[in-house]
Amino acid sequence: METSFEPIKAFGEAVQEAARRMVPIELRGHDAPGGHTPYDVVATRGPVRLLHYAARGEKRHKTPLLIAYSLINRYYILDFMPGRSLIEYLTGQGHTCYVIDWGVPTNADRHKTWGDYTIGYLGMCVREIKARENVDAVHLYGYCMGGTMAMAYAALRPEGIKSFTAMAVPVDFHEGGMLAQWTQPKFFNVDALVDAYGNVPTWLMESGFRVMAPLNNVTKWRDLWENRETDGFVDTWRQMERWSADNVPFPGEVYRQYIRDCYQKNIFGKSQMMVDGERVDLKRIDCPVLVVLAEKDNIVPKKMAMAITDAVGSDDITVLEFASGHIGLSSSSKGPKAFWPKISQWLAAHDD
Repeated sequence: METSFEPIKAFGEAVQEAARRMVPIELRGHDAPGGHTPYDVVATRGPVRLLHYAARGEKRHKTPLLIAYSLINRYYILDFMPGRSLIEYLTGQGHTCYVIDWGVPTNADRHKTWGDYTIGYLGMCVREIKARENVDAVHLYGYCMGGTMAMAYAALRPEGIKSFTAMAVPVDFHEGGMLAQWTQPKFFNVDALVDAYGNVPTWLMESGFRVMAPLNNVTKWRDLWENRETDGFVDTWRQMERWSADNVPFPGEVYRQYIRDCYQKNIFGKSQMMVDGERVDLKRIDCPVLVVLAEKDNIVPKKMAMAITDAVGSDDITVLEFASGHIGLSSSSKGPKAFWPKISQWLAAHDD
């Protein structure tokens, strides 16, 4: 039976295919799954893996980083390409990094909750890192909606967090631009969606992001053709295209609470969200906080992210804003010289 979402899916696929056929296959190419910096899998639970990226050269910083990226996209945008990799840069500066690979949820994961992902999976990762590194606390580094979940964990279990970095992290969801409008109850019945599908299909989420910038689905192919002779452009284009198409389903019950409590009720930033019977009181986050913003972010606009400064209890808050888009914060060619040195220096300064 066709749902009301099917025409959107069909239209998006038709536009993509029509534009794709105009570009020779030698430009489109095929690439292997992403990430190039070596890592070890040091813990697993359910679909989740904890990846360890060792500091390269002499280890200079005691406190390890735990980086939590979004559940929607794959973690390896943090390790995009040689010379354009946040992980490569931070490990090169002597930071030991751990990254959460949330994995691909199956139907068995549709009933997993915010408690399972925060207190459960994130908590497991923090405990594993503390034991492996013989430390009492970690630098928790959240990016996009993974940062919202990391914030929830930091509020629920603040004792193991040395600092918190919020990179393009949504906090005031009523400042979320088009996504905030589209997900309001009068337009979007999240219960009907989750009840029908269980885990939210990748094509449905992709359709929403495509509609936010509909011309990009065509102009990206024009850009590829016009820049086919530009050194490095085709390889970068192909890697980004591969990553952006490598999405995973969103765990159903986690999505239900995310939409309802964050986008519709907007109670997360007000410290009114409940997780496993506990209130997510953001004022309990009293460790040093670094806020990283992208000037051209249409996924997490500035007001949406800056709400963290009033929401948390820390009196040590630093804000960095870079000339980038949402994804460029972890993959831009400007990163190694303009963005990441400032982040690394801040982390180092809070590593006593």
